[in-house]
Amino acid sequence: MTDGTPEEEGIGLLTGAPPPEKKSESPAPAAPTPPVAAPPAPAPPKPDLSGLLLLKAADDTVRAVTAGTVTTLSAVLTSRASEPAVASLTVEVGYTSTYPGEGAEWPVTWTPPGKKGRVELFPRKETHPIPLAPNTGVPLSFEITAPVGVRYGDKVEVRLGVSGGNGGSPVRLTLACVARQAVLAIKTSRGYEREVADTLLARAEEKPDVVFSLLVPSALRGYVFAEGMSFEGVREMLKGIRKARGLVEGETTLKEVEPLLVPKVTVEGFVEGAIVELISGPFKGEKARVKKIDQAKEEITVELIEAVVPIPVTVRGDHVRMLEKGGGKGGG
Repeated sequence: MTDGTPEEEGIGLLTGAPPPEKKSESPAPAAPTPPVAAPPAPAPPKPDLSGLLLLKAADDTVRAVTAGTVTTLSAVLTSRASEPAVASLTVEVGYTSTYPGEGAEWPVTWTPPGKKGRVELFPRKETHPIPLAPNTGVPLSFEITAPVGVRYGDKVEVRLGVSGGNGGSPVRLTLACVARQAVLAIKTSRGYEREVADTLLARAEEKPDVVFSLLVPSALRGYVFAEGMSFEGVREMLKGIRKARGLVEGETTLKEVEPLLVPKVTVEGFVEGAIVELISGPFKGEKARVKKIDQAKEEITVELIEAVVPIPVTVRGDHVRMLEKGGGKGGG
């Protein structure tokens, strides 16, 4: 400076006054924190059905049936869990035949859980959910038809498996129907039983799977019994046979046929010289003396006591009634 005043040190100062202090800026208010949502409540655990499922047949597990018949096999599924649960039911249908590749299919129908109408089951696996209430049985019913062309020993199986869906072992049950033979009654003209049976036997030798055996009972006129697989098969074989009048509807049981398998000896107990009464035929009510007994033909030859001229009369053993036994061949 020219006036001798010492120079003031400073940079950018116009005056000696200190620079004004800067006011500090206040921070912006923070945004409100949203409320934290509560975690969802855990789902209640599913009841463990391992060992709590019971699957039992309502009656038979295996039933023998004849061709053309319809039968019903049933099972009951029960849960012993303390709470309601849902199980998974698997149904499978399978066929087996004594003649591989020739067995007929057996129609099987049922009503699935929650459905109203019956549907046909096919040879494949089906799976259905089944709601189960504690200790309450759920019926499972299957209607099975044995086909007309079924062979002896053919079988259909309905395989059931129920699982609780929690990794436990499923409970299983198999219901089955097996084809058996039937005893069928064939009506014939009286006196032609043997002729009808012989013709039918000749035809049965050509088709051995239709008729297995024949019975011609001497004590029952007008009938022949056939052991075979189906009504339709035997009815077809009867076509054109002379004096065959057709099949009697319905199966004949073995219990009904058993008495015919043992021949009834109608002359048993009679001896020569015995006094008898004729209870049938033109000499009904007449007394006679036994002269001869034919065990093979079951016939008795008698002489009428009141006849003027002794005439031997041969009658069936069941046409006379014993009055008193004689003293031997001489009748004395």
